[in-house]
This record gives sequence, structure tokens and C-alpha cells, in this order.
Amino acid sequence: EISSASKGESVSDTIRVISCFADIAAIRHPKEGAATVAAMHSTIPVINCGDGGHQHPTQTLTDLHTIRSLKGRLSNFTIGLCGDLKFGRTVHSLINALARYEGIRFIFISPPELRVPDYITEKLEEKGIRYEEYIRLDDVMPRLDILYMTRVQRERFFNEEDYVRLKDFYILDTERMKRAQNDMFVLHPLPRVNEISVEVDRDPRAAYFRQVQYGMYVRMALIMTLLELHVD
Repeated sequence: EISSASKGESVSDTIRVISCFADIAAIRHPKEGAATVAAMHSTIPVINCGDGGHQHPTQTLTDLHTIRSLKGRLSNFTIGLCGDLKFGRTVHSLINALARYEGIRFIFISPPELRVPDYITEKLEEKGIRYEEYIRLDDVMPRLDILYMTRVQRERFFNEEDYVRLKDFYILDTERMKRAQNDMFVLHPLPRVNEISVEVDRDPRAAYFRQVQYGMYVRMALIMTLLELHVD
């Protein structure tokens, strides 16, 4: 439905048409709330693959499976989320998901312009969940069990000068990795630009390509669940 959408067709009309042809609709949209609108008008299951700077639940299912596979648990660890925490929808979804588990300690690392939105930190405060905010990554590296890196997204900026100023604010390299625990793992939803140096790829703690593989398994399982398929 790319051609129809490019002509100005509404989300509600598009999903009605797709419902006539498909068994599942996977939607990624630049506007927040588009997936919710689609689900309200759809007669088939709708998978939200990212709506603007709001949420990205399928990536979070991948992230949860990855963390559990790497650490053996989804509770009692410290996770640092670094980079664009204002517009990064993968970050928003992951925070909401991990807030359901016991003993999660959040450390948010970002420039002031890209800090976590207030509506997310307010929810954490309401639940009594601990979080800290830092500007320097070096200040917290030794404390982390998981480091979740994100890229600064050019498409989220109205001002090119702001993007250029912030895009290289954090670069994870081998020197910074020396400060991390031996069992700390680095995740990234990908694609990366230059926020993780390619030299880090050789570090056994770099888990972002394993994360991609787990994502394939998770999305296969999600599709099978929605189609009510069962494997004997």
C-alpha cells in the first residue's frame, strides 16, 4: 500500500484495504499513534513495528529475549541506556517493559537535549523505580550489566546544526570498553552510524549481531502466535 499512502490515503483506509488481502499487517509509521489507529480499524492482527518517536514493541521483545539469553534473567541488573533517549522509540518501549521486573536499575546517559521524556520518568517515579541521569558515559561504565547504545537520528531533528552537534556525542570504543565489567554486554537496535566503533565488534561482550538473530526468532514466534500455528 505504499503507492496509495503516498497519494494521501489515510491510515484507517489503508488498513481496511490491507485487511482484505493479508492475514497480518506489520506497520511502521512516522506519526505517533498510527499503529493504534490502524488496530482500531483493522479486521486482522496489527504489529506495531515503530510509530514515530513513541514505541517499538517488537524490538523490545527481541531485547528482552536477548538479555535473558545473555544474562539468564530479566531481573536484578543495572542497564545503561545511552544516546538519543528523547526520540528513541526502542528505548521508550524497553524502559516500559523492564519496569515490570524486579530489581531493575536504570541509568540514562544522554546530552540534556536528548534526555528521556518526562512522561516516562514520571511513570518510573510513580512505581518507585530507581533511575539516574548522566551526561558522561565514562562515569557509569563500571557499574553496568547491560549497555544499550542508540544512534542519534537525523530524521528527528528540525535543525541540521543540532544533529551535527549531537551525532558524535557518544562513541563507544575499545578504550571505553576497558572500563566495563567482564560480563557486561553491549546491545544496539541497529543500524549504527559511528556510535560504536567497528573495533568493538571483536569484543565478546558486543552482542548486537546476536541481538539481530534473536530478533528473527522472536518475530517468527510472534507471527506464528498471531496465525495460531502450533509446532509439534
